Order: sequence, then C-alpha cells, then structure tokens
Amino acid sequence: MQENIIDEIAKIKDVLPKKQQKLCHYLVMNYEQVGVMTVAELAEAAGVGTTTVMRLVQTLDYPSFSAFKKDLLNAALMRTTTSYRGLKQSFNDPAGNAAGDCFSGVISDGICMLENLGTPSNRQQFDRILQMLLGARRICPLGLRSSRPLALYFEYAVNSFYPHVMQLAHDLDYVYDRVSLYLEPGDVLLVISIWPCTKKTIDVAQMCHDQGIPIALITNTSLNPITKFADAVIDTNSVNHISGDTVILAVLEALVAEMGRRTAPQSIENIERIERILTDHNVVLKEY
Repeated sequence: MQENIIDEIAKIKDVLPKKQQKLCHYLVMNYEQVGVMTVAELAEAAGVGTTTVMRLVQTLDYPSFSAFKKDLLNAALMRTTTSYRGLKQSFNDPAGNAAGDCFSGVISDGICMLENLGTPSNRQQFDRILQMLLGARRICPLGLRSSRPLALYFEYAVNSFYPHVMQLAHDLDYVYDRVSLYLEPGDVLLVISIWPCTKKTIDVAQMCHDQGIPIALITNTSLNPITKFADAVIDTNSVNHISGDTVILAVLEALVAEMGRRTAPQSIENIERIERILTDHNVVLKEY
C-alpha cells in the first residue's frame, strides 16, 4: 500500500527535535481536524510555535503549508471514508432532533452540492464524455454496490430512445468474461464510482484500459484510483455528503437529456413509439 503523509509523520517523529515530536504526535492523533486549520490554529492546538509548524512542513519536503494541508485532507479521506459515512453523519446531526430539520438539511446540502458542480473543469469534461458516448458503438455502464442503482438508472433512462447500451452491472459474476470477450475499442466504459470504490470496479477499468477501450468516469472525488485509467472524469466533490448521490444523479440526468437533444428527431420518435404501445396495451392507467 502506498505510504501517505500520516505514515511518514509516524515514521520520522522519534528522530525529530522535541517540539516537532510534540507536533507530530498531535497530527497523528488529530489529522482529521487539521485539514481546515491555519498555521496559527494548528500551532495553538498542538502547543507549539508557528515556527515549529513551518519547520516540520519543510522537513517533510512540502513547498507550502497549503500543500501540506491538502495531503492531510486526502489522507483523512482515504483512511476514514466508507460508503456509509454520510448516512451515519446524518443520524448524528443534532439538527435532526427537530421535526423537519433533517428534511431541510438534506435540501440545503443538495443545493450547495449542485451549485458547486458546474466548475469549468466539469463542464469541459461533461462535453468530452458526451462526445465519447455519442460516438461509441455501445455504451457500457458499470457501477457496483452503492453505485449500482445509478448505473442501472442511466441504462433505464437512455434506453427509452438510445438502444446502444450494454449494462455491465447485471450478472457481476461474469463481468470479467463479458469485458474480455465482447468489449471492443469502439465501445465506451461508463464507470459510476462512489468512493470508496470496489476492487472489482478498479479491475474492470484497468482491463478496459489495457484493451484500448475508452473510459468515462463519474465519481465523487478525484482521489478515485480509476482516474488514472479514465479518458474523461467528472468529479462531483461530494464525499461524505448525504446528498452525494443526488449530485451524481444530476450529472446522469444531464447526460441523458443532452443525448436525447442531440439525437433528435429520432430520439423523440422512439419515445413516442413507446408511448403509443403503452397506451394501446393499457399498460399505464390514465384514468381510474
């Protein structure tokens, strides 16, 4: 496993001067909180001077405190995040004690996440993914565990007008077989991967990469290891947010809508054909 900053601090702390040892001990025990502190706040909390903080930053070969703090945030994310953490946090939120507060909190969190989604990078990557999907022989969605319902939803939504989809989230015991035998460079693997991602998702992405199959990734953090295999990445930056899935769903909805717009009028004709069939066979009751 790759060594991170917490491992490095723990390894060197015993050979450092006493004040830096004291700072290292604080960092190892409280690294989750340090990522949002200033130099002065960290120094005060650890009981050392700001000079000691900056000396340790230099000892660890960081060009600035900001770079040091960024790696602490990443280390905290890698060590503490599970697919259930956001849900657990919502259970412990004191605001949830009052009737309706939890409902309002989820809405507020979702709005904040959606407002932060439209970064210049994400807009550029959205266009890139759209071109990849529309130019593909087949779109092959993949999502496992908590990401699987999102992959299935994408298939459901786009299949109503665009039939060139081969879902990989079905029959997961045979996903390696399907990738090795049936996927070709003209296909596109659309990976929906909520951190922490599964080993199988990473394995399949690497297999596709090795076979020359383009990969589009929608994830909630740029720390996702699949980013190194992907040709385009949308990062919703929504780890540990209770509305994290909502933001990824919004990306999928936007992709489906734009695919439908760009393949019109055929996409509209396909949907209208389905509507007529449903009406003719009384599948959906319009009056009761």
